[in-house]
Amino acid sequence: MSRTFTNIDDAALCELIRSAKHRLVFVAPGLRPVVAHELEASMDRVPASMMQLVLDVDAEVSRLGYGDRDFKGMERLQQAAAKHGLQVHHHPGIRIGLLIADDTTIVYSPTPELIEAGSKQPDKPNGIQLGGVPAQLAVACALDGSPTNEAELSKKPIDAVKVAEVMKELKDRPPKEFNVARIERVFNSMLHYVELRIEDYKLTARSMRIDSTLFGVQTKEVMERLTNRYRLFAESETLTVEIPSFGPDGQPDPNGGKERFDARSIDHERTRLKRKFIIEAGKHGSLILRKNVKDFERELEVLRAKIEAFKQEVQKVVEKRADEIIAELIEALGERLRREPPDHWRSRFIGQEPTDLDVRRLFEDELRSEIQRVKSDFEPRIFTTYKDVTYQTFQDPEFKGILEKQFGKTAVTDIFREYDAAPEQQAVRMKGA
Repeated sequence: MSRTFTNIDDAALCELIRSAKHRLVFVAPGLRPVVAHELEASMDRVPASMMQLVLDVDAEVSRLGYGDRDFKGMERLQQAAAKHGLQVHHHPGIRIGLLIADDTTIVYSPTPELIEAGSKQPDKPNGIQLGGVPAQLAVACALDGSPTNEAELSKKPIDAVKVAEVMKELKDRPPKEFNVARIERVFNSMLHYVELRIEDYKLTARSMRIDSTLFGVQTKEVMERLTNRYRLFAESETLTVEIPSFGPDGQPDPNGGKERFDARSIDHERTRLKRKFIIEAGKHGSLILRKNVKDFERELEVLRAKIEAFKQEVQKVVEKRADEIIAELIEALGERLRREPPDHWRSRFIGQEPTDLDVRRLFEDELRSEIQRVKSDFEPRIFTTYKDVTYQTFQDPEFKGILEKQFGKTAVTDIFREYDAAPEQQAVRMKGA
């Protein structure tokens, strides 16, 4: 007695197709030449009125691995059908398989070989075999005299022109080798490239632009070439502020008190996260285990929260620092500005020359707007990007050596051996077909 839950591959399909003499229905996303050959042979046995052929005639079917990569199987089937006065119908997006051979019905899940190699083992079923044709299915397929207006399968015919269009598309943009894609999929389910950047958090780089006319420069050519900047903090100065303690959810901990935080704290956190989660792979960049991405992102969210709190506190300090900067510069430049005020100040004081109060007022106006710009520009940010690792990288001996050092030679060898075997499984399966 045959199994109800069974494994369906090309070999099983071919065996059932060969057994058909009176009725044959084949519905699938795509097919390979070995199945197309058996369908062609069946056209000499099965009456044309009792055959239905329905596929998804689309390049994406080949790219996913539901059929062969070059569409040769579909081309062969269409040519054979045309010779026998049959039509192959196009049902867009169909992803289920159906084979009715006389009184045997198989409903199965076709294997997308871009993702997996498939199996021949009966204890790994992908289909159901039934004796006879269920009445509901007969109606849906318009079999046994069922009205065609109740049929659920497309009756849109395809011809040689349509097949040629798809084959050209596959030639212009070829599908990826299925075994390569499967290996990439396996390793990309384990590893990603990762990039971690933290930018714009160094306070020693913060400076104000000061109009060159405030230094007495009046020559246009010199003014255009001269850049005057004033650092808000000395090169050796590290601004440390107090921020709330944060819990693992990235929210302030009401019972955690305060912690001291500065740019060095950010450097320390970045180093800690890299040591905990990131694998340095030399010329190949940085890697992270996919299983660790969620925890990595969770800890980054805590760091983002700390940096946002740091930014808010720094902006308060910059505002206070503005008064000190204005006092410093007024002391250095005030007397000269009173004697030789910039031309654009002339309309803003009443006397022949500005008073000390005028100089302070006008100078402060100019610096306040620039300090506000510096505050707005202080926007520390964390950037992370993830990319898949290519098959070519997997094959690089240096890359494999890095993985062996990280995870142990036995583990990496077993991983490569297991998934390099996928194409061999496919080869054995096709040979058996």
